[in-house]
Amino acid sequence: MDVLRDPTHIGMFEPQDLDVLQGVFTRLTATKSPAFDEARARSLARSIITLYRHGVRDPEQIFDVLQVPSS
Repeated sequence: MDVLRDPTHIGMFEPQDLDVLQGVFTRLTATKSPAFDEARARSLARSIITLYRHGVRDPEQIFDVLQVPSS
């Protein structure tokens, strides 16, 4: 079945997609405190990927949605 070989249908990303995802993750974690542990990092990564899979492809939009305002 051809649809199974199409990466958009099985959750795979192209290299340019990974660049966007990594760039957003790096920006969002650059100013995090030392208390930013692995569990929070994984949760943030899942949120970035979820937004991307739901069609939010602009890195600035993803960043804006997930950025936590500083207190």
